[in-house]
Amino acid sequence: MNVADAKGRFVLPLDMRRLVRTASNNEGRLATSLHDSHECAIGFGLSYIAEKEEKIVEEERAALHNGRPFNADAARETFFPLIEVATFDDGGRFFLSDDLKEECGITDAVYFIGNGRTIQLWDPARYVASSAPESMLKRKARRFLSEREAGGK
Repeated sequence: MNVADAKGRFVLPLDMRRLVRTASNNEGRLATSLHDSHECAIGFGLSYIAEKEEKIVEEERAALHNGRPFNADAARETFFPLIEVATFDDGGRFFLSDDLKEECGITDAVYFIGNGRTIQLWDPARYVASSAPESMLKRKARRFLSEREAGGK
C-alpha cells in the first residue's frame, strides 16, 4: 500500500521498480493503462508494449491459419491508445494521471499487486470489494483501510 506524498506522487515499491527499470531499457519509465478485465490500472515496463504487439500479430496469424476471424486493429485499439508513460525518480516517485486515477477510483492511496510482467494498481477499497478471491492480499488491504479509518495512516 502506498499513500501519495504532498505533491501527489506515489512510490513504486523497490522490487517492482527494479523489474520495471530492467524492462524499460534501464530507464525509470513506468507505462500504465487500464486493466482489460478488472477495475484497476496496470503498470509495466516499455518492453511489454512490444510483447503485446507481437502477441496480437501471433493471434492474427493463428486466426488466418485456422480460418477464423480476428480483428487485429480492434485488439490494438483496446490497449495501445490508453497507454501513458510516467517517469519515476531513483526513489520510485511518479505521478499517475488524473484520468487513470479517476477511472480506477484511486484517490490518495494505491495498492500495488505484482503479477510477473505487469503490476496491478488498485484503489484499496475497490480491491477489497472486487471479485478477487479472499486471500492474504485482501486481508492486507482491509487492515490498511481499518488502520487508516482509525487514524493510523
